[in-house]
Amino acid sequence: MNRCKSGIFRVAGIGIFGSLLLAGCSSGTNAPLEASNHWHRESSATAESPLFDLTQRKRPSISAGGLEAPETGTTLSANLLVNGDFSNGLEGWHASARCFRPDSSTRAPNGKPSLKLENPGSCGSSAKVAVNEFVAPPGVYSIGGEIKTSELTEQKKLAVGTSMDLFKDCETKSVSATADWQKFDGQHCVVAPGTHSPFRLAVNGKASGSAWFANMYVQREIGALFHTFMLYPNYRGYLFADQPQELRAAVTLDLGADLRREDLVFQLEAVRTDSGAKTDHAYQAPADDFTATLDFGPLSAGVYDVRAMLLDRGGKVLFDQPPYRVVKVSSNAGAFLKAWIDDRNRAHFGDGQPHFVIGIYDTSRYSNVATAYEPAIDEISQAPINMMINYFITNAPISAVDAYTEALQKEGIFLLPTVSNFYQDNRAYPKGLAAKLNATSQDEFIARYANAFASNRAVAGYYVQDEPTIDKVPRTFHQYQLIKDNDAGGFNLLALDRPRDAPSWRDAVDVLGVDPYPLWLPVDNYFGEVGDWTRMAVQAVHGSRPVWTVIQFFQADAMSTWPTEQQLHDMSWMAIAEGASGVFYWSHGTRGLGWVRNPAQHAALWGSLVRVSKEIKDLEPVLLRPDAQVLNGKPSEYIVTREKTGADGSRYLIAYNHSSAPASARFVLQSPAQSVTVRRGMVKIEIKDGYTFEDKFDAYEAKVYEIR
Repeated sequence: MNRCKSGIFRVAGIGIFGSLLLAGCSSGTNAPLEASNHWHRESSATAESPLFDLTQRKRPSISAGGLEAPETGTTLSANLLVNGDFSNGLEGWHASARCFRPDSSTRAPNGKPSLKLENPGSCGSSAKVAVNEFVAPPGVYSIGGEIKTSELTEQKKLAVGTSMDLFKDCETKSVSATADWQKFDGQHCVVAPGTHSPFRLAVNGKASGSAWFANMYVQREIGALFHTFMLYPNYRGYLFADQPQELRAAVTLDLGADLRREDLVFQLEAVRTDSGAKTDHAYQAPADDFTATLDFGPLSAGVYDVRAMLLDRGGKVLFDQPPYRVVKVSSNAGAFLKAWIDDRNRAHFGDGQPHFVIGIYDTSRYSNVATAYEPAIDEISQAPINMMINYFITNAPISAVDAYTEALQKEGIFLLPTVSNFYQDNRAYPKGLAAKLNATSQDEFIARYANAFASNRAVAGYYVQDEPTIDKVPRTFHQYQLIKDNDAGGFNLLALDRPRDAPSWRDAVDVLGVDPYPLWLPVDNYFGEVGDWTRMAVQAVHGSRPVWTVIQFFQADAMSTWPTEQQLHDMSWMAIAEGASGVFYWSHGTRGLGWVRNPAQHAALWGSLVRVSKEIKDLEPVLLRPDAQVLNGKPSEYIVTREKTGADGSRYLIAYNHSSAPASARFVLQSPAQSVTVRRGMVKIEIKDGYTFEDKFDAYEAKVYEIR
């Protein structure tokens, strides 16, 4: 969860980059493994179960649904670079003449010439850059080329040539120094609306030697004819008896100039997998963006494949997408799931009731004895924490995780084991634990690991990725299928530091997390990033999946400071105002509070988080209720609001200032009130004529009003 500063695509540790807009970051810490013979095993769910009548007392074996295969993506345009293969020397490129030159004697594998970078230090200490004439307009692009790096070295450590806006970044895969040509690429590079981006090759001033580039390319990613996203059912394809029975899917068409809308039909159909019984709904001349629906009310319980298709008037299928699997059951979720997400994106776990998630990251060592965890958990439990992610514990033997969850449960805390490194090409792959589970492949490993915790009700799901690059989507999607098959309930969570990637992740997990950490500079930090990233994630899932925001609880570096209590408060409520249904704090452990050795400072910092989290917990019953309209109109240009009502008819207004400058606001209520109180400090606000009150906000300040 650490925001790191890194170079653009890395070559043998050298800060060289090919950039439309590229940046890289990696994180994660893992403890060593210990052997253990103690692990729990339970039969995994079958691929499909005939038991959908969950009114029986016997717990049935039933598999989850969801998207069956990755959605059909994009095609690529021709290469948009001018002279990207250097066939015409430096035509179309503006380069540092002493550092870059055409090299017809060193050819790429396809026989094309190369661009040689030599003696980069001769061009001065700043970055040496070759810029192509092509400037990318807003859109999504794939970039790449070939590189040979055997003669390139660096004098000291990696020095980053430039920093890139994380809203518009793209990362290529790392390559190593070699005498052979290597391909490198970056996908889904977003050029945001209102911007234009050049393609650049560069090297920082610390490098020496030579490298060769060939066959560079920028290609626009052209979308499929349409995309669908299942709005509801919103959790693993489950359609529970006590929730709405109308299936809804967001549809976005991208027809291009070759197709006429009036000649097209969009069809959404559901086919029962065992009998082939079918129901469908057709849309003539479909709009570019609309919501397609199917009524599942009359359908019997069972498993259905829901497929979207674009047809011509004669009924010929022009294009379709992989199906979503919907599992209709005749009972509610609590009859057979230990943890789940309901139709309002609320997390159910423990007592089966909905909860607002208040989580924290930790890095305590592991033990097979539950009492060994008590000192850390005793401190953590001073805050109303109900969800835990622990990087170290979850590489431990199953017996140690069982002991940990036993200790957590005494304080009402649930665990999301970390499985982001359960891939054999990951250097932190837990080989010892895999061997103990008799797993010979990564698929067998994650299946047996999830199966071992299927009956542990304190394991509420899994933490599957930590600040991943977008190329990790396919493997995460595949892992998700295995987890669902072996632990049907719970929720998979990832945390993104590239919020524009969120649409690509929404079918690979149950919960989208974002971790904006804005506090890096002594002054002038952009705290509005917390609201921006949360809003982007909520919009990516059309408000139909949970979004949990990770709040900065650490000192980034020597230039920055720990967040103050007011800043913790503001960031937390800012995320909630933008639609977060949970907040996490990073971190109680390594690189966070665990590194604060001064007892007084440690206690003061933890006390601030305890107080802020208690304020959230106190309002949990209200946060779990649906949003409601409390105001008439927007209070000011910069004030963002979210409005709620309590069970007793009281009204609540969550508001924050999105501006870096103080702002005034004038709130006009829809119906009269007798009192308005700012909950932090319980400050009374004057109300005029029963309808109007005014207030002032500091930069990025958040407030919660109770209106009675």
